[in-house]
Parts: sequence; C-alpha cells; structure tokens
Amino acid sequence: MFVDMFRQELGAVGREVKHILGEGGGVVRKHARTESNGSTSSSRSNTNTNTNNNNRSNTNRARSQLLETHLAKLFKQKMEIFTKVQHTQESVVMSIVKLCLKSFQEFVRLQTFNRSGFQQIQLDMQYLRTTLKDTTDSEDEAALEFLLDEVIVAAAERCLDPSPLEPAILDRLVQLKLAR
Repeated sequence: MFVDMFRQELGAVGREVKHILGEGGGVVRKHARTESNGSTSSSRSNTNTNTNNNNRSNTNRARSQLLETHLAKLFKQKMEIFTKVQHTQESVVMSIVKLCLKSFQEFVRLQTFNRSGFQQIQLDMQYLRTTLKDTTDSEDEAALEFLLDEVIVAAAERCLDPSPLEPAILDRLVQLKLAR
C-alpha cells in the first residue's frame, strides 16, 4: 500500500511540476498505474519441526549478508545524492523522490520490524527500483539504487529476524505486482 500511495503522489507531483514549469520544462515518462487490493494476509503456514534450525540458519545468513553490505558500503565511492536541481520536470521529480527515500530511510531507522515487515520493505524497495528505473537518467540511477539499498539495510538493522526473500521469489512477486 505504501508503494501505491507513493506512486500516486509522485504522479500528482509530476502533474503539478509540469503545470508550473510548462510544456518546455522537460518530460517524465509515465508508467501504467497498478491497483492494490491492500491485502495483508499471508499464505505461509508455520511448522514447528524445523523452525528453530531454519531460524538460526536464516539469521546467520542475513547477518553475513548484512556484513557484506556494510563492507561494500565502506568501499563504495562517496555518492552525491542531493545534486543541484535543474529547471526540468524530471530533475524536480527525481529530487523529490530522493528526499522521500532519504526520509523513509530515517523513518525505518526508528522502527522495529518482524520478519514479515522486513520482507515487505524489501519487496517494496525492489518494486520501486523496477518502476523508477525507467524515469531516471544514468546520473540519478546510481543515487536511486544507493537510497533504495540504504532503506533495506536500515530495515535489516532494525529487524528482529532479518530473513531476506530469495531473489527469485522477490522477482516473481514484483512481476505479479507489475502484471496487475
């Protein structure tokens, strides 16, 4: 639901910026809107036989992935997230997206998540990564990727059981969402 609301608001902001800057202010490529039924139910069933062993291995795997992410972050080049805003619709909208993602990262850092909440954030960020990729140029794409990764890292740090979704499952869920 967060992603749908975010994309709706982003569309409204894009229209307002287009109105303010006029037709000569640049163009943002539009995406087909998707509808969400807002369902929060889960189809998972819990079994008690191997739960403890699976939880330990998932926790250890998540911790090692988190450590790898932190090490990669240390060696990454310093990235300028907030660059000068040009007088184009694309530049203004992308600056707003960056500010929203940075604010969301700070919001996530103040929360505590269970496994489902963490996985939902992971799924939402992957969906945004897929849908916003078409609206960014190469300069903004790196900053966008960095911010989306930072939100996931912040959620993992604040999660009681950070068991990330497998990439194949994540991609399948995003494709299902895009198909709606």
